[in-house]
Amino acid sequence: MAPIPTAGTCKLMRFFATVALVATQLMASSDAFAADLVLTMNSYGPVQIGMPVAQAHKLLTKLGRKNLPSPRGVAKVGCGRYQASPELTFMTEDQKIVRIETHEPNVVTPSGLRIGSSLDKVRRSLGSRIEDVQQHGSDNAADRSIVLVSGDKQFAIRVDGNQVAAGLFVGAEHAIRSAEGCS
Repeated sequence: MAPIPTAGTCKLMRFFATVALVATQLMASSDAFAADLVLTMNSYGPVQIGMPVAQAHKLLTKLGRKNLPSPRGVAKVGCGRYQASPELTFMTEDQKIVRIETHEPNVVTPSGLRIGSSLDKVRRSLGSRIEDVQQHGSDNAADRSIVLVSGDKQFAIRVDGNQVAAGLFVGAEHAIRSAEGCS
């Protein structure tokens, strides 16, 4: 007859099983790495569309962003922009975020798209639900805007003439349609 495990042995076995499960999940991820930030149609990590820009600034600071400019200069009424870094900009209306624009290489979408993804990968990942149009204001027919709309939210990927993703945009539909956004 096999010995009955003690309570301490059971706890130790559960601990090792949990560690093994977590390690397996971390190793299985091929599209996202620990330093990656996830961009959805509604958010950039914890920063949400519709959130006051001052709250976004606080959340970015909690994420470890250093030397962020103050959002105090963002227009209190109408259209404004908060440039958190050269590669991350928030478009605002009445100081609430309506569009998030990123060119950061460590940002990934739930479908694994990121800056540098090929136009073919973008089309395969998003499927027949997309609009594929020439970028507004560009003279180069190879500059594309790949747009996916879901309800009142929209996701756009700007593809440059080299046929790779050069910018990721999410937010309210009216704020995404042109690269300039509001004026």
